[in-house]
Amino acid sequence: MAKSPPFATLYLAPRGCKLAQVIERTKPRKNVKDRNVTDIREYIELARDMGAFKDIEIDILKETLIAWAERPGDPCSVVELRDGRVLAGFAVFARTQGTEFTWDVRAFCVDSIYRGKGVGQRLADLIEEEILDSTDHGIIRVELSRKKESAVGEGFLLERDFTLIGHIESFYESNDDYYIYAKHVTIHEPEIMEEPGKDDEASTESKDGAAAETGTT
Repeated sequence: MAKSPPFATLYLAPRGCKLAQVIERTKPRKNVKDRNVTDIREYIELARDMGAFKDIEIDILKETLIAWAERPGDPCSVVELRDGRVLAGFAVFARTQGTEFTWDVRAFCVDSIYRGKGVGQRLADLIEEEILDSTDHGIIRVELSRKKESAVGEGFLLERDFTLIGHIESFYESNDDYYIYAKHVTIHEPEIMEEPGKDDEASTESKDGAAAETGTT
C-alpha cells in the first residue's frame, strides 16, 4: 500500500492579494526533531486560537503532529497555507485504517484573520491534489462540529463539491451539531450519463420519421 504524501505548502501572495498558484512540496525533513518542535507549536497555537477545539482535542492533535513529524506520511500527512512566513491554515489527513481508497481529514484549522478568504477551500483542494498524486481516485471524509466549521468558514466544503452525508443536532453540546461530509475525487473525467429512455425515444422518433417519409412516397 502506498504511503500518503507527507507534506505540502502553498504560499499566499502578500496580504490582500489573491492566492498564489504555485505549490511547493517538501521532502521529509532530515533534522525532524529540531526543526518540527517550532512547527508543531505553531500549529497547536493556531488550533487553540480558533476557540473550537476542546482541551482533549488539542492534546490529540499534538500527539498526531508529533507522530507526523517523526514519520511524515505514515500514516498522517499535512498541508498548509502561508502568507509569507505567517501560517494561515493547515489540515491533517490520513488514509482510513483498513481501507485502500478512503482518507479522513483529522483537522481543518484556519487563522481567524483569514476566515472567509478562501483558505479553507484551498486547503480542501490541496488535500485532493495530494491524494491524487498517489492514486487514481479516492473518497475524502471530513467530520466537523458546527463550531469548527464556523471557525473555518460556513459552507467551505460545499463550495468544493463535498456532500453532507450526516448531521446530528446538538451532538457535542447545545447548538454544536455534528456534520460529516464526503467527496469522491478522481483523475478521470466524469462520465456523462444519458437520461433513462432517451435513446429509446430518439430511436422511436427516427422510426416514425422514416415511416412518415415512406408513406408520402
